[in-house]
Amino acid sequence: MTTIETSRSQYAQIAGLVRRRIADGTYPAGAALPSEDRLADELGVSRPTVNKALVILRNTGEIKVRRGAGTVVRSLPTIFRDAKKRYAARNQGTGAGEVEVSRHALKSSTTYREIGQATPPPAVAEILGLAEGELTLLRSRILYADGEPIQIADSYIPWRVAEGIADLFKENAGRGGSYGRLADAGHPVTRFAEDVTVRMPTDDEQRTLELEPTQPVFEICHVAYSHDHPIEVCMHVMTGHLWKLHYEWDDPTHEQDA
Repeated sequence: MTTIETSRSQYAQIAGLVRRRIADGTYPAGAALPSEDRLADELGVSRPTVNKALVILRNTGEIKVRRGAGTVVRSLPTIFRDAKKRYAARNQGTGAGEVEVSRHALKSSTTYREIGQATPPPAVAEILGLAEGELTLLRSRILYADGEPIQIADSYIPWRVAEGIADLFKENAGRGGSYGRLADAGHPVTRFAEDVTVRMPTDDEQRTLELEPTQPVFEICHVAYSHDHPIEVCMHVMTGHLWKLHYEWDDPTHEQDA
């Protein structure tokens, strides 16, 4: 029988206990947890104490409330995002996101919220070097893994570049995604840059990504360059507890020493 010590924070002990049971498979991925009343009876504590413990695990993304199923263990593994390799492999599918999710033996799917002419946010317009009032093509989408939302991605391409590329206005732009079609049109992407910010989600992002209000997101401002000119800006908003970001680069001082 599990004993919860009265001399230590009870809700923290319960959070640790549930975490260990998740790790050892007692509560497997995707399974419903026992009710708060049942856990309270088992552990000899009050229901509010159990609730406080479960809130900790909800905030860290280890469990989530699912309509009709109660509180369940997170079903998705940590998704590894290799900033260098993901774009190099994009021609294996319809884009880097699909390849990335599929590598984890997860089913990738995408829902498009908007594809069309749009005024970009001021920060995006500045990066793209657009004149005042100049428009972009917006490809706004939600990415899923095994049916769960994991990322919002809004891509902005200068309208003067995109308007003549018919496949960019389709949900499925074909093998290689948008970058493949840009390359076909004489705008090969040769360089990338990313800025990463950690912040709290907006109300819309919270609803879309099924997050708790206290769960942070990664915001990645991804810039693609063609012939040393920015050709696309993609604003990624990603569930912070599901993603592990990996970056690697060569040491420039090694070349200098050689």
